[in-house]
Amino acid sequence: MTRRSLLAFAFAAALLSGCNTMRSLVGMDPKPVAPDWKVLTLRAADDANSNSAIAVDVVLVKDAAMLDSLSNMPAAKWFATRAELQRTFPEALTVYPYELVPNQTVKLSDKKWNGQKAWAALVFAGYANAGEHRARLLLNNAGYVVQLNAQGFSASELKPGAPQ
Repeated sequence: MTRRSLLAFAFAAALLSGCNTMRSLVGMDPKPVAPDWKVLTLRAADDANSNSAIAVDVVLVKDAAMLDSLSNMPAAKWFATRAELQRTFPEALTVYPYELVPNQTVKLSDKKWNGQKAWAALVFAGYANAGEHRARLLLNNAGYVVQLNAQGFSASELKPGAPQ
């Protein structure tokens, strides 16, 4: 192999490994993987959803084309079409539905999604007010706390060794 060929090969290899790193950083692995989460906590504030119960769906997306559709879907549309999507594409997603009342906490262990493999995970929250109310959870994190507040929610990564 000439020196020029060797340099071209090394450059191509670096580019390809960079693509995998970028895909991993954005949570899109080259193949479906099991979530690394040890715990996923759903926590509703005292005034969550303006003091009303709130539906929360944790969705493992097992089809790349479905991920493209769901990544831009607001929660209101998700909840309106969820049953139809599950009937039409039963192998494309796994839905974990919950309903929390204000001041309630639900802690989910990794036994819940043990053996499940997905391209990505999304959380949808059924707030009464308009908004996207959707978040993407990276599969390679230790876990998350989903904090449901009065008008919206946030998903915060758990750092390894941090209190849960």
